[in-house]
Amino acid sequence: MKKEEKFYRYNVRNILTNLLQAEEHAKAMNTLSFIEGEGSCFLKHLLFVRGELSEIISHSSATGKGSETIKTYEKLLKKVEKFLDDVEKGKRFTKRELILFVRELRKAVERENRAYSTFNCACLHAIPYLKILLIFVAGTCFGVLLHIILKFVLGV
Repeated sequence: MKKEEKFYRYNVRNILTNLLQAEEHAKAMNTLSFIEGEGSCFLKHLLFVRGELSEIISHSSATGKGSETIKTYEKLLKKVEKFLDDVEKGKRFTKRELILFVRELRKAVERENRAYSTFNCACLHAIPYLKILLIFVAGTCFGVLLHIILKFVLGV
């Protein structure tokens, strides 16, 4: 049993590591092509996840994990398989779709493994959104100021 538990933990770590790396690749992608661009790295990590999910299903059973845990990993494997089928058929994805897909997988794995709750990370993930908000506010302020100046100068 100890050996199977060791392999189970190994699979969990590899799944989460590759999902985090896939998410980072998706965030940084300039070319959304899985053949010519950074998408090939994204696919590489998903293929690793696919292999680890296949293994963790048998290790979950051998370590006495509940049937719900096994079903969770089987569902995730089916989702990854469907995604890969879609890629092979030439389906296009947006960056947002790729990120949300990976996060959905990661969240499910983390629910089964409470020791790894990366979604609880309180780092500054909102900074890109704050930058956009600041640019919007600055543009709005500039527009209002320009309107006031033109109104004063032209007397409109």
